[in-house]
Amino acid sequence: MTHSPSPAPPPKIDTLADDRQDEFLAEGVGDGTRPADHDGPKDRYIRADSATCIEDDEADLFDEPRWYTAIGGCPEGVAEFEVIPAPCEDGAVELPALWVERALAGGGFSEPEYVSGRECVTPADVAAEAQRAFARLHIPTPQADVQGGEVLLVNRFHPASTTATAITTEVELLGVPVVIRADPVEFAWDFDDPYSPGGGVLVTTDPGRHWVDGDPEPDASWVAHRYTHLGDPDVDPGTERDDEGDWYRGEVTTTLVTTWHGSFQLAGTSIWTPIDGQITTTTTLDPVRVTEARVRLVCSDLSGNSTC
Repeated sequence: MTHSPSPAPPPKIDTLADDRQDEFLAEGVGDGTRPADHDGPKDRYIRADSATCIEDDEADLFDEPRWYTAIGGCPEGVAEFEVIPAPCEDGAVELPALWVERALAGGGFSEPEYVSGRECVTPADVAAEAQRAFARLHIPTPQADVQGGEVLLVNRFHPASTTATAITTEVELLGVPVVIRADPVEFAWDFDDPYSPGGGVLVTTDPGRHWVDGDPEPDASWVAHRYTHLGDPDVDPGTERDDEGDWYRGEVTTTLVTTWHGSFQLAGTSIWTPIDGQITTTTTLDPVRVTEARVRLVCSDLSGNSTC
């Protein structure tokens, strides 16, 4: 973490030395605990505004004023020494001063003790924690669809699409509010089609879309799949012949593997920082039948009236 420069402190400020700050940060800032090997009651760490206070005993002109840091602000009637800190750099977040409440042997906690002053936290400071938070992120399995219903026809392009969209969640890392985002970046479709060219696998960065009335006929420019062969019913497993002699495949199951990349943003800033690693989700569609569509001459219309 980077620390904002501040003016040289007045003499006799009653605080802990700055060089102990990393020790306290290592002891669990953010989760309110000390290390796991600390067997006693847990101290509590908090972030709160502070003020440098000056107490001057006007009755004794030979005593130097007493300086100390108070949580929240100086008591009534006590002067405050104004410190104007340097602003944090762009993309950083300012955290208030760090305080600790010591756990008492008989229960309860001591009055807050000052640990360190305000800090400027940059994305680099929380990158490792953000990566762990992303790895634990629960991404709901997105819905997916191959358009055409429960029966798909050979030699027709059947549009495929998914509802996968970016998701965000807010967490607190090392005491800093952080937004974690997961973006779907790749869609790997397996249309369970070993008999057509390409083996029925399509990898794309396009989530696809549904065909609606008025759209052109789906073709190879769509995120879609065309079953061109069904296999031989006498040789290939999974291919059957119905009572009318048509070939079909039943229980054809399409799966979609979606790859997600992560990024994070310190709350209140506009910069998104990439997160190493990725997450995948697998969507399994309901089984369908794929069959041939043959033209037959019939002697009745849909109402049963003879036309021959």
